[in-house]
Amino acid sequence: MIETKGLFTSDEMTLSNRSLHTPSNFAKQNLLYVQEVGYLQSLKPHLCTREKLDSFLFLVVLEGQGTVRIRDRNLTISAGDCVFIDCMEHYEHISDEEHAWKLAWVHFNGHCVRGYYELFLKYNGSNHAFHVKDKESWFELIQKLLDLQKERTVMAELYAAEELLRLLNRTMDAVAGSGLVEGFEEQQIAEDARELINEKYHQSDILSLLEDSLQKPYSELNTVFQKKFGISIEEYIGNRRYNAAKEMLRFSVKPMEEVAMESGIGDVIAMEQMFCSKEEMTADEYRRRWAGWIRA
Repeated sequence: MIETKGLFTSDEMTLSNRSLHTPSNFAKQNLLYVQEVGYLQSLKPHLCTREKLDSFLFLVVLEGQGTVRIRDRNLTISAGDCVFIDCMEHYEHISDEEHAWKLAWVHFNGHCVRGYYELFLKYNGSNHAFHVKDKESWFELIQKLLDLQKERTVMAELYAAEELLRLLNRTMDAVAGSGLVEGFEEQQIAEDARELINEKYHQSDILSLLEDSLQKPYSELNTVFQKKFGISIEEYIGNRRYNAAKEMLRFSVKPMEEVAMESGIGDVIAMEQMFCSKEEMTADEYRRRWAGWIRA
């Protein structure tokens, strides 16, 4: 999978092909950006230790196996395993002596990475590693990032940012609902709860309806729902009601009292608080700014 001809040799420990990148000011201020990207083949096991780096590391094991230690937790990883690390934390990694690994990796950063990282840990049960069946396609993505480093231009950074976003979204897609909800039954319960909320969100007794319909206590339903979708039931209901209110304000002439009641928010005061918090404007201001039927 990895071509070793002409690669950089480091003390006969690894064969690697890598590129270091210093992002432009534009990239640092506006984009996801690469700091280092490449792939390597381990020749001899050697311990690599780092910490307090303003960077995030994503790696995928292409062949072999080894160990990654993050803080005081050891992870044994092998072909098809991916690891996502905040490099401010202390971490170490070493290849297995008998089954030397081949890795592809990228060090990267950007304003939104920490949010992705925290959501990743939440979705993945605080685990830094996850397994993929199509490791070749992940390697191809990292190879694209490596190829883009040949051009030291802003356009190359824009394309690299696009690939990094694809990498993050694929990572979230790989862990969302995978290993979080154990078994088909619990996954189905979470799906059924969401479907019922989408239909009955405006009803004031929605939580009782969920418990009665699914024959589960709310605490259990909320745990399964949050593991599956990364959001609590009450937060999801609040979002559905808020979006319903926005839609009515934009596309109907219903008075505020009706909007509050029909959306499920309940009363105008609560609705005003919601709009001031989320939109930094009143519900009436939102209507005047967004409703296409209002003319000055």
